[in-house]
Amino acid sequence: MRRLVLVRHSKASHDAVTDLERPLTPKGAALADLLAKELRKRLEATDLLLVSPAARARETARPLRDRLEPTDTLVREEIYNLGPNGILRVLSEDGGDAGTVVVVGHEPTISVLAHILHDTDDDMASQISFGVPTATAVIIDVPGSWTDLGPSSARIREIFTARRRG
Repeated sequence: MRRLVLVRHSKASHDAVTDLERPLTPKGAALADLLAKELRKRLEATDLLLVSPAARARETARPLRDRLEPTDTLVREEIYNLGPNGILRVLSEDGGDAGTVVVVGHEPTISVLAHILHDTDDDMASQISFGVPTATAVIIDVPGSWTDLGPSSARIREIFTARRRG
């Protein structure tokens, strides 16, 4: 069983010249670190970290890379530019024999892709259909290869959002 983790970047500032340059807010940076800590508890190993080129996604990926220690990290424009099909293409091209892949991207792509991949109409499907908040991970079990990944071919195991306590 392979595992796909779709991560929506953490809370970003709107103070940037272009959308690609939007950085994380200080709260967003703290939440990205909390998200990385939580994922570390849930994932035995991470083989590949795929990241959108947007500043907020790259900044969200830093603590993930530090805590999950993936074998490889790639920044791919398709994650930013081509929606769910772009992520599927990257997984097909770069996934290889990776057991666990973490993708850091954007809404609505993250929730749409998770909804497309999920193989049943249940509470998880309902929850994901409303979108996912910032600093959220969707953990998906993938029974086949990355090249076979498509509609209704996987199952959402868990959805969680990093939240500061207190």
